[in-house]
Amino acid sequence: MKAKNIIGVDIGGTKIGVGLVSPSGKVLKKLKVATNVAGGTKSVLASIHEAVDNLWVNGVGGIGVGIAGLVEPKKGIFKGGPNMPLGMKNYPLAASLNKKYKVPTSIDNDVHCFTLAEAKFGAGKGKNTVFGVTFGTGIGGGIVIGGRILRGKNNACGEIGHMTIDFSGAQDKNRGLKGDFESMASGRAMSSLYAASTGRVLEPLEVQHLAEAGDAQALEVMRTMSSAMAAGISSLLHAFDPDIIVAGGGLSAVDALWKPMLVTMRDRLTFPDLIKTPVVRAKLGSDANIIGAALLLTERDKK
Repeated sequence: MKAKNIIGVDIGGTKIGVGLVSPSGKVLKKLKVATNVAGGTKSVLASIHEAVDNLWVNGVGGIGVGIAGLVEPKKGIFKGGPNMPLGMKNYPLAASLNKKYKVPTSIDNDVHCFTLAEAKFGAGKGKNTVFGVTFGTGIGGGIVIGGRILRGKNNACGEIGHMTIDFSGAQDKNRGLKGDFESMASGRAMSSLYAASTGRVLEPLEVQHLAEAGDAQALEVMRTMSSAMAAGISSLLHAFDPDIIVAGGGLSAVDALWKPMLVTMRDRLTFPDLIKTPVVRAKLGSDANIIGAALLLTERDKK
């Protein structure tokens, strides 16, 4: 499509971030509104409309949407996710927005959008094969090859949070899985691992602050999580051999996790050449999902 400014939408469980994105990847204007999941599908859609309306200018070339959960991009359908109302299951979100705004609209998983943005304009710029990983409340992944998202049959390619890294690992109470990546190295894992050790249920940031203050149990949680992150990242390097791995999300910024993870990860690599593969933090910050959502409009036109 002809290069125009695109509105990128990043739909999260508590907030919706929206930005007007130039063809060069610059976020010209942006804002956030509450998602209002408790109000149901109509309220979530009203929040999206409110945000888009406030950024709308003449000449917008399209709308791109990133959302956590399963998406069917070709049909523009949101199939469902853990943080959205049940009424949005199998919702034709792209068609709904297209009908209201009369511009091309694309949707995809939010971490696919993150990876697309980092591959085009961020830490993966100039690399052919970029694997994106986000360490937040959960763990997500995405793969971009030659500027195109690798989606797989069910658009589940990159759902690395659910790969098993430890058969004797922690229990994920939300899904009943034992030893999957998410249950060992996410924000939710930080809380659950600390609770298992102490009986105290704390928020991840509280556990992090305790570790910084020298709390023995919190420090042990950080060591366990860092080792789990290393196991997961080294597995990705062995399985995909990308040009670069780019990590985002709040936990990737925690030095007490990130720095020892890099050392342990390299020790786990079998092939010497894999040690040379850059494993780096993302560059685009909180704008990555918005930029990547906007890029969906041009990514789908690539042959």
